[in-house]
Amino acid sequence: MSILDQIEASLAGFKPRNQAEFAALQLARRFDDLHRLPRYLAAATRHSKRALLEAAKTAVLPPRTEPDAHCELFFEVLAEVEKGQQT
Repeated sequence: MSILDQIEASLAGFKPRNQAEFAALQLARRFDDLHRLPRYLAAATRHSKRALLEAAKTAVLPPRTEPDAHCELFFEVLAEVEKGQQT
């Protein structure tokens, strides 16, 4: 079993312990991207719930046809937020 399969199996019964983890889980579900749940959980530890929701709103605005386009845009928006906070 590959490391990715092990991570996915370990998260199969994931239960959020706080609001940030719950928000991360809902976003991963919304983008049909549960296989990358750890990435959403990491984002939830670095960003406020408001920032996550704003990034999600921005990510779904433009119509996309590529399968992972919305989730990738979500993480790009968060990266821009982080970049803006550092300057």
